[in-house]
Amino acid sequence: MKNISIPIIAILAFSFGNVNAQEKKLLNFMNEQLSEQLYNQTMALSEPKLVKAQAALLRKHYSALVESGFSKDEALKIVIAMASQDKQ
Repeated sequence: MKNISIPIIAILAFSFGNVNAQEKKLLNFMNEQLSEQLYNQTMALSEPKLVKAQAALLRKHYSALVESGFSKDEALKIVIAMASQDKQ
């Protein structure tokens, strides 16, 4: 019984080591893909036309809130909250 258990333990140890190596490769691949995706997203969102359009939209929200009866301070706080929510 003792002679059989040593090879079984060795096989199990190598199996778990192989799975761990495969998981690390998969995680590295996923990290690389996510990094590339975030980089591309950042580049796209920093396009000057898009930045200007976002600013214009926030200004329209602010103006509409003031015209609807919110104070300028209230409107500003709401627009800041809206802009912060977009970044999350």
